Amino acid sequence: MNQYDEHDPRNDGQDKASFQDQAERVSRRLSDSAQQVWLAGLGALGRAQAEGSRFFDSLVKEGEAFESRRREKSTEDGPGWRDNVEEQLGQAREKAAGTWDKVEKAFEDRVHGVLKRLHVPNAEDVSTLNARIDALTTRLNRLESRQASAASGEPTPGSHQSPTGS
Repeated sequence: MNQYDEHDPRNDGQDKASFQDQAERVSRRLSDSAQQVWLAGLGALGRAQAEGSRFFDSLVKEGEAFESRRREKSTEDGPGWRDNVEEQLGQAREKAAGTWDKVEKAFEDRVHGVLKRLHVPNAEDVSTLNARIDALTTRLNRLESRQASAASGEPTPGSHQSPTGS
């Protein structure tokens, strides 16, 4: 008799109860972890917004200083200030992009770490499991086909038996 058979007199419901308790604990852990991931995301967004507004404020101050210098030199330099503005703007864009990349990378690393600690499979793990399931399904189909052939009295492929069974 199978040790997991429901009709086993040795099984008095403890397996079901312990399985249910274990399922509830796993469910609570997943819920708690999902909450942590959510809060980490909100924290990353808040930090990005705070750093973004500080960065914007510093750009405004630099722009004001640049504008006052430009006014002083406008009579001396003429149209050359436009090139300088474009250069400053390009540098500001690079800084902003770098900040966002850092925030995004930090968030991805945090989420990946939490999922790894929870033993949540990644895409490669799922792909490997799917391949194993496909192989097992193929083997099971072959076995069922052989059993059906044997039950109907037909020879199994490769058995070299005559249809009469002799």
